[in-house]
Amino acid sequence: MKCLPLFLLVLPLFWREAQADTAAMSPPASAITSPTAEEEALAVNILHHIGLVSQRENHFTETRQLHALKVPLHSEGTLRFIPPDRVEKLTLTPVQDSFIMQGDTAWLRHGQTPARAVPLHMSPTLQVMTATIRGPLQGDVALLQQYYTLSATGDMGRWTLTMTPRTHDTAQIVRLVQIQGRNNSLDSLHLVLANGDVTDTAITSP
Repeated sequence: MKCLPLFLLVLPLFWREAQADTAAMSPPASAITSPTAEEEALAVNILHHIGLVSQRENHFTETRQLHALKVPLHSEGTLRFIPPDRVEKLTLTPVQDSFIMQGDTAWLRHGQTPARAVPLHMSPTLQVMTATIRGPLQGDVALLQQYYTLSATGDMGRWTLTMTPRTHDTAQIVRLVQIQGRNNSLDSLHLVLANGDVTDTAITSP
């Protein structure tokens, strides 16, 4: 199995944003630097190679720094992508949680409670979440460009892919998505939500 794309790790964060309004301010447009043609072309090439990989599975470790908490949250578990559109995040510690997305529905389960089904079209936040996850998994550059400006630095041997909000609505949810990887594998994710909450994630072999 190949390393799982890291967008799957952000699912609970997007979900929390979808359940509550936020007064966070997005960065002004003047603070965002437009990518060069070379940076855009590299980003497209990276996504194309990621999308060529079929089923993925791996282990994740995650650290979240939330404004509402004084200490970071740490978790780890298993991630899967099953084509064409099924993604799974199974958190094993410190609490067993699952988040499964397929088609237009997500299923959430905490501990031994019954799974809850949620339509992914129910809010703009969940629509951004869906595009953010499935776009890279499927190599769908056009879908991602509806929400993000894409750029990358480095080369295919070792690269950094950056996604910044293209629209005002996206900027109310996400401030920055930055992924580092090699060829069609992803090594780490740095995610900043509009309210300033930060998640850093690393992938290791099963």
